[in-house]
Amino acid sequence: MERSKAIDGIRRGFRAIAIAFVFATLIPLLLGLALSVPIGRVFSLIISTLLLQANAAFVGVGFGLNPVFILVVMTAVELGIVLAIYEILDTFAEQSERVQRFTKSTEEKMKKYPLLWKYGAATLIVLPALPVIGLYSSVVIGWLLRWNKLQSLFFVTLGWVLITSFLLLVALGFVQLIF
Repeated sequence: MERSKAIDGIRRGFRAIAIAFVFATLIPLLLGLALSVPIGRVFSLIISTLLLQANAAFVGVGFGLNPVFILVVMTAVELGIVLAIYEILDTFAEQSERVQRFTKSTEEKMKKYPLLWKYGAATLIVLPALPVIGLYSSVVIGWLLRWNKLQSLFFVTLGWVLITSFLLLVALGFVQLIF
């Protein structure tokens, strides 16, 4: 039984890697090839998105890339990473009894707050914009609080698109920030 759990965990780990690869690398590269964007710039935007998150918009603008292309590539990278994180977290939940107990306990506690249980995922819209929390932590928070995965994905992605669009406008000079 333990061996089949380990094999299933490995299989799901590879699935997480495949999801991340398809969304975060393959789709942006194919889009770049279709639009004649140099592969080096596409790779740089992908890596910048992974490291700088929404701030990678400045890198894309610095490369002279089309803002719509930047937004689409960065959103594809975001989707790949978010889906892969969910896959990894679900795998841990299935493999570890301790994680199972924790998530079950969290789910029970969340049911005491019906509004938070039902609409809590909507709060994920602001988390990708927060410097400390950002994209990666917002996924973990939604998963830990046992919010609906599809709703969480939608709101995290919506927040991502909004903050990335805003930063694109800043990078292009349409919005001036005074500090």
